[in-house]
Amino acid sequence: MRKLKSRLRAGIVFAIGVPVCAMAQDNSPAPIPNIAGKVQTVGGLMDPSALGETLMHEHIFIDFKKPPPMTGSLTDIAVIKRIPQPVLKGPLSDFNESLDAIMDFKNAGGGTIVDLTNFGLTRDPTALKLVSRASGLNVVMGAGWYIHPYHPADMDQLTVQQLTDILVRDITVGAQGTNIRSGIIGEVGVGDPDYRTKPTTLYPNVIKSIRASARASRITGAPMSIHNQELPSDTVQTLDIVQSEGVDLHHVVMSHMGGRRSAEILEAVFARGPYIEWDFLGQAPLPQENEKSMIDSLVAMIKAGHASQIMISHDICTQTQLKINGGGGYTYIDDVIIPGLKAQGVSDATIHQIMVENPARVLAFVAPQTVVPQL
Repeated sequence: MRKLKSRLRAGIVFAIGVPVCAMAQDNSPAPIPNIAGKVQTVGGLMDPSALGETLMHEHIFIDFKKPPPMTGSLTDIAVIKRIPQPVLKGPLSDFNESLDAIMDFKNAGGGTIVDLTNFGLTRDPTALKLVSRASGLNVVMGAGWYIHPYHPADMDQLTVQQLTDILVRDITVGAQGTNIRSGIIGEVGVGDPDYRTKPTTLYPNVIKSIRASARASRITGAPMSIHNQELPSDTVQTLDIVQSEGVDLHHVVMSHMGGRRSAEILEAVFARGPYIEWDFLGQAPLPQENEKSMIDSLVAMIKAGHASQIMISHDICTQTQLKINGGGGYTYIDDVIIPGLKAQGVSDATIHQIMVENPARVLAFVAPQTVVPQL
């Protein structure tokens, strides 16, 4: 395994050592394949029934501070603006470290990881494919724009249609000059770190990103995952925009909401049809004070009849969440959250529904649909 890791690591250095701008890119429109009923991983299409236990929101590799290379095209976009991220304590960028970390999940019986590192967060399609091959885990890659400080410098000038075309190509042709295709649109950045002090966080470019993401979802049949860090009124408007573009909200995951919003807000969002995700778990030092409240919130929503719309993931994006740094790693849900749910009477069947059935259902593409008229 160590020899394999070394060879794979060398392969990544070679791949990312070549500037993406040097890769030939054909920007002509491509036909939209109908892959309804299949999940698109970095290794290709697969049947949803083969996914196994699935973590719906993780970051195997991520660096909030290092911009990706410019390409001279719209398929890979550099980060210009920055926001402070003191909690991160370093990127997740070492191949062997990340491989070892996700192997814990594999060895615990895990099957699939959805990596939602997108354009503004140093996404590396080649690294994801290599780590999937080395670990034996299925990896689904995300596409899209994170929150507004990570938008490209020319976001003001880009139209909804241009943004849509970027996403459609990422899903149907390949990402960043490769033939490795995204299998989910997300995490779509909605909100602001200081959202509680603002009248709205739906800035014009954020609305463009939401609309383009929804439009691309409808065109390709890909699912969506939305990063939610916004006012409740903005959540309603976000869902309205997505729905106005013809996307069935049953094909959408609302991340970062579970355990952080009131029961009334969660009930209102559930009523509209999307999945709600409980995440950002296992940060050192352990145990976290909010661990019990997260479990209690999950149990309350399960008892209220919403198990078919619940997702649980770690959202590992910091060094402090890795086991080598005292965090819970990619098995914190299996080690702590699931036993906590069982202690409160949640059945094995319900846990299987949340960790296996729900992800398989949402990750399966639906049939492509005709584009709605531009607004």
